[in-house]
Amino acid sequence: MEQNHIQTPDKRTNTFAFFSLAVGIFALFACVSPPIQLLLGATALMAAYFSKNGQPMTGPAIAGTIMGICGIISSFVFLAFYVFTLRMLDDPNNVAMQREIMRQYQDILNTFTTK
Repeated sequence: MEQNHIQTPDKRTNTFAFFSLAVGIFALFACVSPPIQLLLGATALMAAYFSKNGQPMTGPAIAGTIMGICGIISSFVFLAFYVFTLRMLDDPNNVAMQREIMRQYQDILNTFTTK
C-alpha cells in the first residue's frame, strides 16, 4: 500500500524578525532618552541581521530594519536638540527670558493650585 506524503512548507515564525520589529517600534517611541533610543535602534538592526539565516529578509525583519535606522537617526536629532537647548540656556543674554518663562509657568501652576 503506497502512502501519499504531501509536505507542507515550513512556516516557522522567525523570532528574530519579530523581535527586530518590536524593538524597532520601541526605538521610535523612546525619544525621551536618546541613548536608550540609540541602543534600541542598534538592537533592532542586529536582530534583523540575525534573522536572515542565509535567506532573504522577511517583512517583519525589513520593517524592523527601517524602524531601527529611523530610531538611530532620530536619537541623533534629539541629542542635537538637547545640546542646542542646553547651550541656549547657558547663554547670559537669555537669562531675562528664562526668568520670565519660569515666572509665567509658576503663575499658571498657582492658578491650578489655588481655588
